[in-house]
Amino acid sequence: MDGEPTRKQSVQQLHEAVSPKYAVFLRCPSGTRANFKYLHDSLDSAVECCRRFAADMASRGHVDYTYYAVEIKHRVGIERAKIVDEQMN
Repeated sequence: MDGEPTRKQSVQQLHEAVSPKYAVFLRCPSGTRANFKYLHDSLDSAVECCRRFAADMASRGHVDYTYYAVEIKHRVGIERAKIVDEQMN
């Protein structure tokens, strides 16, 4: 994947994901929120993705950004018309 995924790619990946373990988020410039970017099955993959995204941002001249590789511990909500409240193993 070159650069950040498009919103369509991110949504498609979320729709297809069965049990992802890690996610990548980008802190907004104000620091008030972090925006979801992509899911990963391993920490190494998530960290490497953060590095690629950060390098891409730097190459475009951005100077205020942070990517986070986050472990998913629990998820709650509705997925594919079913209630979800489960710990991630």
